Amino acid sequence: MKRRTALKTSSIAAIGLTATINGGCSKNTFYFKHGVASGDPLADKVILWTRVTAEKPGPIAVILETSPTADFSSIVFSKVLKTSSLSDYTVKYDFSIKNIFQSGEIFFYRFKAGNAVSEIGKTKTLALDISKVKIGVFSCSNFPAGFFNAYQSAADKNDLDLWLHLGDYLYEYPMGGYATSNAKKLGRVPSPTHEIITLADYRERHAQYKLDNGSKALHRNAPLIAVWDDHEFSNDTWKKGAENHAIDGSEGDFYARRSSAIKAYNEWMPIREQQNKRKIFREFKIGKLIQLLMLDTRQYERDKQIQPKDYLSDAGFNQARFYNDLNAPDRKLLGKEQLAWIETKITEDSFHWTVMGQQVLMTKLKFPDLSKMLKKEDVPAFLKPYLKFLGLGIPSNLDAWDGYPSERNKLYKVMQKANKNFISLAGDTHNSWVSSLTNDEGMKVGIELGAPSVTSPGITDALKIDKKKFVESIVGINPELTWMDPSQRGYLSLEFYEEELVATFNFVKEIEKIDPSISSTHTIKVKKDQLFT
Repeated sequence: MKRRTALKTSSIAAIGLTATINGGCSKNTFYFKHGVASGDPLADKVILWTRVTAEKPGPIAVILETSPTADFSSIVFSKVLKTSSLSDYTVKYDFSIKNIFQSGEIFFYRFKAGNAVSEIGKTKTLALDISKVKIGVFSCSNFPAGFFNAYQSAADKNDLDLWLHLGDYLYEYPMGGYATSNAKKLGRVPSPTHEIITLADYRERHAQYKLDNGSKALHRNAPLIAVWDDHEFSNDTWKKGAENHAIDGSEGDFYARRSSAIKAYNEWMPIREQQNKRKIFREFKIGKLIQLLMLDTRQYERDKQIQPKDYLSDAGFNQARFYNDLNAPDRKLLGKEQLAWIETKITEDSFHWTVMGQQVLMTKLKFPDLSKMLKKEDVPAFLKPYLKFLGLGIPSNLDAWDGYPSERNKLYKVMQKANKNFISLAGDTHNSWVSSLTNDEGMKVGIELGAPSVTSPGITDALKIDKKKFVESIVGINPELTWMDPSQRGYLSLEFYEEELVATFNFVKEIEKIDPSISSTHTIKVKKDQLFT
């Protein structure tokens, strides 16, 4: 009775304070155009997020309410939160369920400002005692490339306990840049239309992505755990620069750009911020079922990518120098701090599954000779400089773990020593992959599941090649690879049980009009203590 009275009094006080802050001589009008979101669930708390839009600038008070029911017939928590232009009018609150909800219990939340009420979000914390969990895995959601039907499809199914985004949640390119050829026809011209560089630019692009109906649907349906990849910053980012950041100074200082990208990301994503804003690697425990480690293989300690063209001369390709640099023992992708953190975390406790959500493929991967699959007139301009390297047998993607083999070996030794059931989740490639992961001695250390893109083009979108022939060729020459799909967009769903993992690739029918229909699926099963059934 006392608790209910206190909550009622708190609500009345909140309404009065909101009227005071948002009132005054001139009335303001508020909107919640960008939906609601929740994220970074733990056993006892979860981040609740929204963004309020006002017709007039100035500080805004926003009321957060939570309820056990979607109709809010009973409001069990109410709090006034403040926002302003300093945080781009976003609102983010780390909500504790103590004395309100049980761990793993579904609850609902909403926000109010003036007469405006947000959409209702549904979320929950991570259950302490759980034997089954379903996780959605998403990657590479490119707004001008198409509609986010994969998000909408997952939201419509309404069966995810949480979802992961492995990076490239947005893209930095201008109109006329990558994957924008159909943007005008689809009504999805990037905003701003120029390449995003400043804090205002990154904020505007985040805001546009949050307006997509599929995005809003999934965000309000289940809590998100996300990590960034390169396009939240700039293409092929590393710790001191990026391929798509001008070195002539015309795009300003890279560190300033990176700071702006991180600030906007922390404002617009339901993520629990750390003291060091560049640090995004963190741990989530789902009962004793899953230990989920979200990594940063992108910008925290990553050394610059090796470029094969730098090893070309009139005498040909200098393989000795190339492999000497590639295999350098001090070459970093994770870095010492993150690798030590991983080793500490996986030895602290015991779980049925150890899962690493990270950005790029660990799988050792070489492409077949694409020149033999393409007509001369069908070779795109971007591929021509690389054709000379296809016959050399070098790894196909040096931006992935293949570009950092010594660091990969260090991680594999850590996992082997810990004797864990290791699953790597990767995004980045826009295609779907299933691989067994092996160390240099050929011993299996885990499996990798590469998620398809939400909308970004895949291999067969960029190249006029026969899908069946390409798949047969790439699987045939790569011992770790067991299956891949180069042509379909969608998402990966993972059903974890104590003794089995069921992984399903869900492919959407299309992305050029709003239609969340799933056209096909591909399912694999992984037994605990085994790589494949």
